[in-house]
Amino acid sequence: MKNIFLLLFVSIFVLQSCSKDDSPAPKTPEPIGTPDPNPTPDPDPNSVKLADNAAFGKILTDSNDMTLYFFSLDTKDTSECTSTGCLGAWPIFYEETITVDTGLDLADFATIDRADGEKQTTYKGWPLYYFANDAAVGDVNGDDVNNVWYVAKPDYSLMYVSAQLVGADDVNYLGDYTEGDGPTSYIVDIEGNTLYAFAPDEKDTNNYTEPDFSNDPVWPIAEITLDKIPSILNASDFGTIDVFGRTQLTYKGWPLYYFGGDSARGDNKGVSVPAPGVWPIVNVDTPMAPEPELTVKLADDGTLGKILTDADGMSLYFFSRDTKDTSECVDGCLSAWPIFYQENLVLDAGLEASDFATIDRADGEKQTTYKGWPLYYYAADSGAGDTSGDNVGSVWFIAKPDYSLMYVRTQLVGNDGENYLSDYTIGEGQTFYITDIDGRTLYGFLNDTKDTNNYTQSDFSNNDFWPIAEIDLDKIPSILDAADFGTIDVFGRTQLTYKGWPMYYFGPDEERGDNKGVSVPSPGVWPILNIDTVPL
Repeated sequence: MKNIFLLLFVSIFVLQSCSKDDSPAPKTPEPIGTPDPNPTPDPDPNSVKLADNAAFGKILTDSNDMTLYFFSLDTKDTSECTSTGCLGAWPIFYEETITVDTGLDLADFATIDRADGEKQTTYKGWPLYYFANDAAVGDVNGDDVNNVWYVAKPDYSLMYVSAQLVGADDVNYLGDYTEGDGPTSYIVDIEGNTLYAFAPDEKDTNNYTEPDFSNDPVWPIAEITLDKIPSILNASDFGTIDVFGRTQLTYKGWPLYYFGGDSARGDNKGVSVPAPGVWPIVNVDTPMAPEPELTVKLADDGTLGKILTDADGMSLYFFSRDTKDTSECVDGCLSAWPIFYQENLVLDAGLEASDFATIDRADGEKQTTYKGWPLYYYAADSGAGDTSGDNVGSVWFIAKPDYSLMYVRTQLVGNDGENYLSDYTIGEGQTFYITDIDGRTLYGFLNDTKDTNNYTQSDFSNNDFWPIAEIDLDKIPSILDAADFGTIDVFGRTQLTYKGWPMYYFGPDEERGDNKGVSVPSPGVWPILNIDTVPL
């Protein structure tokens, strides 16, 4: 009986224990994020946006990404799209408050009051429009419609416009520069300033601007860094030229200019100055600029090789007495040897502009020089290709681009200031001798022996005073014989020789034509060299 009661007691205890829930109460799930009681609304898109278009690059759109356009007839800070038909196809864009995307400058935007009483937003002076046939975001169907509508871009350098030409004489002109009413297409910069060519210019050649730019205010050169251009224009038609250190834009080879008298956006007054067509506008119908006529040519002569001629093929000459950057041909000499001068040089291929210069002659005239040598004609040359002036008097030589040496005749003036004759006695008179093409005198050394340099130290420590002549011999004046020249090795360097004489410069000969070395250390120790020099 006790066991029955014990079993009953245990059963009741187990049932009571099972009925009690000792597990923790379930937790309420926590929210992932706590709502902001004062949420910030998404910012409104800018009223003018900068979109990336696969065909056009950066383009302007409205806040809904619809493309905006320029009308190239809007040259005068007004809208020329005024008719119902035009506005039906090209609705105006206007926002009272302009906000812009990064990459756009708010200062480029403004508002104009249209003739119909509406307002319109402009960008860089160009009123902005939509195109009614653009049905969706990204459409650019309005570009180049009728060659006057273009996608609005922030990076145009130029614009292609169509407007009435009105000269400085207040006369209306047509595209052929006859008087008349009607629009003409032409290129302007992005600010609407008209660009002109100059009729006397030639391909990539500015024949107007002065070296000191003294006439630039009247017809300033167009210094424009070309970026994007309207689709009607071809980028390959543009280039640049250097104009006295400044960069001028060209179109089809024509250097481009502004007209200083164009005071307002859209002016094109230059078309009548000084007469219609002298300063034409440029457009897609503009012909290529003519190739410039060469003023100095490089001709092939059967005997003399490459020679310099003028534009008509007439030979040019050096006068070997012109050793001092001046002309020694004066008075009656000029009858036989007229001077050559060209203000604007146009050079044949193979000639370097840096080799040419202009000198002011003692008679007040100007003369063109080549590598320091004034250039002349020979009056006895009767036609193109004649070279009868070469070696006249042993002082006149055909002008060549590849001379290594020149044969000159001038007064010897020693380092002591004394005048010397060819026998190194004191006296006044002309002496023949050899120089390099730059007019630097070449000497021999009395103590040298045939093809042997007995002066130069092995470490070249005395080379500054009497430098060896390291000249690669090419062409020489016809009075000289190439067989008389040779070379020797001097401690690993190559020295030119003449009739066995090693050739030197004199360090203190600072200027072209100096021959001071003839008196150092005494007259004749370092002689000049000429065709009368006795071979070693």
